[in-house]
Amino acid sequence: MKITLNTVDPNNLRRIDKKNMSSVPKDTSEQLSREGVAADFGIDIEQDLIQSITGKTKEEGFGKTITGKDSLSLSVKVDLSNIQEFLKQAYKKYESDEYKKDFGWIDQISEVKDPKIIENLNKGLVDNIKNNNFDKVWMAVPELVDWADVSGFSYKNDKDDLKADILLADFISNLPDSEKTNLTLDAFNRRVYCFGASSDELKHQWKAFNCLYCEIQDDAKKKTYLLSNGKWYEVENDFAKQVNDGYQQLRNSTASVSLPAYKCKNENEYNKETAKNNTDFCCMDRELISHGGGYSKIEFCDLYTKDKKIIHVKHYGGSAVLSHLFSQGVVSGELLLADKDFRDKVNEKLPNGYKINNPNDKPNPSDFQIIFGIISSSSKELEIPFFSKVSLRNAKRRLETYGYKVSLQKISAEETEKAKKTNPTHRPI
Repeated sequence: MKITLNTVDPNNLRRIDKKNMSSVPKDTSEQLSREGVAADFGIDIEQDLIQSITGKTKEEGFGKTITGKDSLSLSVKVDLSNIQEFLKQAYKKYESDEYKKDFGWIDQISEVKDPKIIENLNKGLVDNIKNNNFDKVWMAVPELVDWADVSGFSYKNDKDDLKADILLADFISNLPDSEKTNLTLDAFNRRVYCFGASSDELKHQWKAFNCLYCEIQDDAKKKTYLLSNGKWYEVENDFAKQVNDGYQQLRNSTASVSLPAYKCKNENEYNKETAKNNTDFCCMDRELISHGGGYSKIEFCDLYTKDKKIIHVKHYGGSAVLSHLFSQGVVSGELLLADKDFRDKVNEKLPNGYKINNPNDKPNPSDFQIIFGIISSSSKELEIPFFSKVSLRNAKRRLETYGYKVSLQKISAEETEKAKKTNPTHRPI
């Protein structure tokens, strides 16, 4: 990849393969009908990992077209008996930082593929857990689940002792004593099981390693390493600092509304109870609105207040779970401003006293506040995966560009009496 970036003409790119790390990570391959620049591919420099790039070279010694991925692909006339000279040129390009002039953003995030680096990172992960250094290590559900149909989680494929959430402390406590005293990465090859509420049947199961999230900072290399859904990623320190500082500033801002603690079986019950106990709120959860333009059925929000606070509520989870939450907020906010038909449909769902005034007119976005409420059983400050922070940063930037006020709130999940009896020493991590 580096050889290609240092050799390709930035104005003559033909194909790019990328992985987007937003709400649902997806791989895409895009090819232009004629040469173009990186911007023609619609690259999101904060959420897209470039996996392969193809274009015309700007140097004769590397042929006409070059492709860089894990390997280098090109067609060039080389005397095989003297191939060392070509390899030396290629290695010189590999060592060059010339690419930063046109492709500097590509260093912000990249997937780690060096086996030695991965081995060292896995060792650091295990060392952090063994030393009870849980500030940057935790577990979370790695994919979207229907929490209304979740009875609980188990680490032994046993539905008799279910936990309300996936917690690292619970997972470690369920390991055999021999593995607790000599913890290795192999322990995380075990499975985490999710059982349904309606049928008591097994609904999901994941490798425990895929539920782990970890951040390790290497100050010497000015890099931050992230473990997310079973893969390690490398993030440039300045970019990591920008994202983390912005997140902390948003997280630490004064709450504009007081959301009650979570004591319910699922999100829908929580939203209904909140509206029932406080007439300032109305429940819009599961009030699906059929709307065209590729959106299909969407929710305006989960809770809506008389003073125009649009609240989206989601259980804490991995990057895909939370990024999906922030994406929902953006779609809802955009449609509210841009589409009269959507406003009419929202008003049909809202009870009297909460309706949007004059739906024929575009509302003033500064009158509204979009709040993302995340249900968390951790006793610490709300900490979310790095890729979710990036998604939140992008969502906040877009919504604030429209004129909305945006905030983030932690909804504390209180243990039920059943959980306390089955696990009296439980302390969330």
